[in-house]
Amino acid sequence: MAVETSVAQMALTRDTGPGGFMERFAGMLSFVCKAVLSESISTPYHSGRALYAQRVVANPIAAATAGGPLIVMGVNIYTNTTYNEETKESTCTATDLELQSQVQTDWNALAGLDTPAA
Repeated sequence: MAVETSVAQMALTRDTGPGGFMERFAGMLSFVCKAVLSESISTPYHSGRALYAQRVVANPIAAATAGGPLIVMGVNIYTNTTYNEETKESTCTATDLELQSQVQTDWNALAGLDTPAA
């Protein structure tokens, strides 16, 4: 019997070992900070984006823990996840580039910014 998508995806948030999904996510959050902190001040929502980047740099593990439920539901992560019903564990085979793209796509939401569509 197939499990709900949310069950399979949330299992990734428990993948905290060396090289596990959450470690990769924390690293990619930190990597994306460089681009956010270098962007033009005229970038929409820049001050909130930069403030979140500063929080990530200060504690990437806490940022990854808080953002885990959001990021695991992203299309680049969802489409690269398999769930093992026996062990109740998920494996994500998204490449670093796919993970980076998902983090960049979801940055404003991870930062908790209200970014209404134009």
